[in-house]
Amino acid sequence: MRNVTISMDDELYRVTRIEAAKAGKSMSKYLAEAARAKVEADEKASEESGRNLQLEALERIFAGPKWNVSENGRMPTAEERNFRNWQRDIR
Repeated sequence: MRNVTISMDDELYRVTRIEAAKAGKSMSKYLAEAARAKVEADEKASEESGRNLQLEALERIFAGPKWNVSENGRMPTAEERNFRNWQRDIR
């Protein structure tokens, strides 16, 4: 475990001391827990932001141009697809 020295103004010191006492903790433990909570909240927000970017990318892909591949309201079979590709390639 590492020791850290911090500086704070008198009012913040007073309020922090009171809150730590109310919680039944030393100032060191109180501040360490507050720092851990902040780090965890930041990590969670970062993960959610990354997932949102991935979701937005997928939504853009799925909302992209539609391909007209259906024939008479049904999807072509593999043979039909391959035949069309074969015809296109020989032209």
